[in-house]
Amino acid sequence: MALYKTDSKPAAISLSDAYTAIRDWYQNHPDPARYSERHCPPDYARSSARLIKALPPAEGLADVEKIAVLCEVVRGHLEWAYDQSDGRYKMAAYAHAALEALGHSYNLAPAEIELLHQSVLWPILSSQNQ
Repeated sequence: MALYKTDSKPAAISLSDAYTAIRDWYQNHPDPARYSERHCPPDYARSSARLIKALPPAEGLADVEKIAVLCEVVRGHLEWAYDQSDGRYKMAAYAHAALEALGHSYNLAPAEIELLHQSVLWPILSSQNQ
């Protein structure tokens, strides 16, 4: 998905700051059935809730783990809140701004996926992609 031309993005946001803003919003709004503007199938909602519950603080997470979560906002199991805002920016704006600052696409490279096998998030991320 893409942002609307009228959507503002945070300027020069770090990966950790974007991840933290996203994590905080989702952990305060974990129910897609309640907060999504579109229908979320039950399996999708359950897997999204599992991921949200498992999101650790940014400290101690590798960049690839933070990137994986931002990619989930743009095209994965957190996409249901793409257009939701924390009062400053949309969840998508945080993800797009941080990924663009890194020059990163919205998909993970095979080498990044391999690195994620060591992550505490891998059991959830891998089960969502099956």
